[in-house]
Amino acid sequence: MKRISRTLALILAVLMTASMLIVPAFAGAREDRGARLAEGTGYVAIGDSFTRGYGAGENWRDQIYRSDDYGDFNCRNVDGSYPNRIAEAFGLNAPDDIRDTDARLWPLAHDAVSVAYILDLLGIDDGFRDDEFTYQDGPMIRRYQADLQYYGDPQSLTLDGTAAYGRTGEIMSARDLIKNASLISIGLGQTDVIYKAQIFGLNTLDLSDTASLPGGVAHIIELLWNYFGYWKNAYPLLLDFIKENNPDAKVVLVGTLNPIKNATLTDDIAIQIGSVLNVIMDSMNAFTRQCAMKYGYMYIDISDVDTPPSVTQMSIGHILSISDPIEYGLIAHPTPSGYKQIADRIIDAVDLALQQDEAKGFDKVKVFFKSIIEWFKSFFERLGRFFSRPAK
Repeated sequence: MKRISRTLALILAVLMTASMLIVPAFAGAREDRGARLAEGTGYVAIGDSFTRGYGAGENWRDQIYRSDDYGDFNCRNVDGSYPNRIAEAFGLNAPDDIRDTDARLWPLAHDAVSVAYILDLLGIDDGFRDDEFTYQDGPMIRRYQADLQYYGDPQSLTLDGTAAYGRTGEIMSARDLIKNASLISIGLGQTDVIYKAQIFGLNTLDLSDTASLPGGVAHIIELLWNYFGYWKNAYPLLLDFIKENNPDAKVVLVGTLNPIKNATLTDDIAIQIGSVLNVIMDSMNAFTRQCAMKYGYMYIDISDVDTPPSVTQMSIGHILSISDPIEYGLIAHPTPSGYKQIADRIIDAVDLALQQDEAKGFDKVKVFFKSIIEWFKSFFERLGRFFSRPAK
């Protein structure tokens, strides 16, 4: 009996030691956890110029504008953008050449990309094709068609019906990229709501005609709410697609910000036109947060990240008078520090989610070893009772 007790003690000690050794083996550095994100197509970053990295680093202009035409596969990843920072943090490969099948960062992002643009790539019918305004412009429409050729749904045809999208044979379609991604971030809404209201409302204001300004401002507000209504209906279509086709992906929903929240209408007219956007932005962020809760995704608030400080002293009239399109565009985007803040928040959220997954793994290991230990205890107790019975 003493021998059995010693054997039981030895087995239990071995099992407990093994559980103590195996559990820490699950825990690793961020790069080690990032190995999980490299599975499949890795990280797919969906968004507009905020995601692409407009103004994010020293060479952002060359990286964004040097090549947007079909056939030139370089400069798809902007240094300093939050997707690139995320890829670096988790040890993911983000090459410039999008034909590289070993890539683990795929940015489906350009300036002025909307939800409808992405739905077009996926072949999802939302009753609306997003080529109504900016994509009629020469470079924009060429890039729009190029993305459809690169990433488009293979079942869709070009507008004239002569060629299929997504059949270049060089890279995967957007559908396949998203279906196989381990991490997906979505930063869409600025174009759908704010940029369109700017194009069709703000840019048409005659600031010198003070009598027409109240009506013009009312028109802008109406446009904002109309475009918000479309975005609110279209945004979940993308989330539905992801949830149905890739339920195990880590998905991050990125909010939006108002870089002109303190701007007046003109230098002389102190109407707080910038604050009108606060209501829209707050509604967009609230809806995005609700979607994150509904779908079980992460939500990242970026409403307070760094933007050019000079904007708070500018009026809308002054902003519209800026002739340099690059300078004009930078006003509405985060600073390099702001992009880093966005990246850090996403990295922390994803890292926490991966650690929580590890903790669940720890719990399963503990439960497994506990059940084994309990089984051995029960077995040897029965065995001991058997041998301790008096002989007949």
